[in-house]
Amino acid sequence: MLIAISFFLPQVSAQSLLQGMFDAQLALNQSITENGPNAGFNGFLSEDAVLFRPGPVNGKKFLTSSRIGPSGVVARKIDFADISMNGLLGYSYGEWKLTQKLKTGEDVRNGQYATVWRKTPDGRYRAVLDIEISHDAADLPRPPGPLPTAPVRDRNERGWSAADTTMNFFRLSMGSDGLSGAYRRFAGEDVRLLREGMPPIIGKRDVMKQTERYVSIEYPTQVTQFETADLAYSWNPCKFSNSNEGLEEGHCLHIWKLRDEKWWIVLGVFSKMADPRPPSLRERN
Repeated sequence: MLIAISFFLPQVSAQSLLQGMFDAQLALNQSITENGPNAGFNGFLSEDAVLFRPGPVNGKKFLTSSRIGPSGVVARKIDFADISMNGLLGYSYGEWKLTQKLKTGEDVRNGQYATVWRKTPDGRYRAVLDIEISHDAADLPRPPGPLPTAPVRDRNERGWSAADTTMNFFRLSMGSDGLSGAYRRFAGEDVRLLREGMPPIIGKRDVMKQTERYVSIEYPTQVTQFETADLAYSWNPCKFSNSNEGLEEGHCLHIWKLRDEKWWIVLGVFSKMADPRPPSLRERN
């Protein structure tokens, strides 16, 4: 298990820092459109950046060794962006659309992405993680530009850690109330959940409703977490029992935000991996 924790006192307001990270996401999105879904990441990744193709890979090594060329045109739009009080860690998420020209006509695919950003010593923002899910086309409300940061934010001067909260979330997701119960305890009211096959699930009530059939069946043995000031992220392989439909396996990302001396999930992503086994239903007793 790898846990990286860093604490810094903020020097300037998060509001003034958000634009720099937002501009980095805009530039990455444009590069992906112009250069393709793989080459477009060149110049934007940290040395240890993680991409999911479909499993986790070192982004820079993968892009260097991959011979896969552009396959269609990817257009990305930003739905939301936020940053820590000290400007060292931020994230954004939004929509993607892949358009491919086929002999049978035009093929269009849709989905959501989430990118985690970290500020480097030279003042630039580098992506440390990028994850995607796919779903059918949907009309989605999209705020224009970077959203304003709340005027009152927890500076974390006491050094509250998100690590213990993350571990408690894992334990609760394996209990009798499953994943829904874990989100009931730790999700913020404004939480967003990006889940394979569905448009974004918005708000704590809907997130709990859409996850009530899920129970985590494994305590993660590999967890990567980084936190600074009032923002943290964690990602890990995850495996769920889905009610009467068998197992679902993939990778989970959570963005945590400190509010009133407690860490809350504000964004969750479940990127499902294809199951090579044929589906089977289990009968209820």
